[in-house]
Amino acid sequence: MLIPEVEPPFPLTWGFSTRLDLPAESPERRLNQVHRCGVAEASDAVVEADGLWTTRPGLRIGVRVADCVPVLLAGTLADGRPWAAALHAGWRGATGHDDPEPGGGILRRGVARYRALGGHPPHLTWAFGPAILACHFEVGEEVIAAARQDPAWREDLRSVGPSGKAHLDLHGFLRAQALDLGLDPSKEGSVALCTMCRPDLLYSYRRGETTDRQWGWIEIS
Repeated sequence: MLIPEVEPPFPLTWGFSTRLDLPAESPERRLNQVHRCGVAEASDAVVEADGLWTTRPGLRIGVRVADCVPVLLAGTLADGRPWAAALHAGWRGATGHDDPEPGGGILRRGVARYRALGGHPPHLTWAFGPAILACHFEVGEEVIAAARQDPAWREDLRSVGPSGKAHLDLHGFLRAQALDLGLDPSKEGSVALCTMCRPDLLYSYRRGETTDRQWGWIEIS
């Protein structure tokens, strides 16, 4: 288990699983992930969305990934209750590409949900987990075009790979969004490992592992 490298804002357990962790340690599956931007309150039902949030202690929530970015958020609401979220951010989720609902990408929607419940974004502690990083994330120009629609876009998030095609820094793109949303950089605890670079530790869909996944999960104690 890889633990975010930052002190949590209240008692919780959280982390990013690896291929070395036991399946029994994973959260109960509560999402049908569809590479969009829906963020739902966690319940005992399985819902179609790509993010969950909760204020319930003892309820472990998470997202399954194998190249996309698992995002964990934790903060306190205005009434003092702890709030936690787990989000699944591939390029479609990060950009909001073709999502039928307005509101931007999934990180923007997750933070908007926290704000709507009385939270203040600078109070959030946050972490991005292992994902395919810029060294290997070759994309089409349509992906770059979608990312350019976000107000936090910077041109240095696009690079050119060995084949001459575009590469996207998805971690960096999400971090730019986080700062644009007012999140505090001193409260970031991301684990920036590349799924393609670490076959000993991490699953990767692009490497041909089409069924196995790792988790990003969080539980209020």
